[in-house]
Amino acid sequence: MKRLQIALLDDHAIVRHGLVSRLVLEPDFEVVGVYASSRELMAGLATNPAEVLLLDFALGPYELDGVSLIRALRVKFPKCRILVFSTHHDAATVILALRIGARGFLGKGEGMCQLIDAVRLVASGAVYLSPDMAYRVAEATAVNDGGEEKSRDHALRFVSLSAREQEVIRCFLAGMTITDIAEKFSRSIKTISTQKSSAFRKLGVISNNELFRLKHIIEGV
Repeated sequence: MKRLQIALLDDHAIVRHGLVSRLVLEPDFEVVGVYASSRELMAGLATNPAEVLLLDFALGPYELDGVSLIRALRVKFPKCRILVFSTHHDAATVILALRIGARGFLGKGEGMCQLIDAVRLVASGAVYLSPDMAYRVAEATAVNDGGEEKSRDHALRFVSLSAREQEVIRCFLAGMTITDIAEKFSRSIKTISTQKSSAFRKLGVISNNELFRLKHIIEGV
């Protein structure tokens, strides 16, 4: 019986151990790579290809992760199907991940049975979203006939930001400085500042304080 080749990336050792322990119980699964960093992952997939990659969306501050990592993987390993699993599973992040090539998105709060089902579904060529996640994604992208409330208006504006603008705003809200964000994504400080200013304009805010007042809206999109 041909076994499904699976790799995973997570920067927490306990999470990696728990996932591998469960995945290897499936007779049709073979774990071909377990990685703690994006650099290890890129090197490992080059020598040990995987059909499905379980990918943590948010890694450490100096790791290539999120949108940038998914895009790099899609270019270098186009046959590898990416299933994102993350504690950050708001609708905006899910929509973004799917737009750039992920084949599914799983919140880390979901059970192992859902994980196994998601891996098999993604391997088959389908897209996986839990019913609740699919509902929230549909709600976030729906267009109302009537006027939008202020919070919904800001939420939809955030979804409409470019991928890089969303990255910058999320990192900024997480407490990172412009310099930190520039180092994380290997961009210039000027580029990050421009992307932040552009996001501010699209969100309709003019100060850091105004942005932080929207934090609960953005995180709940």
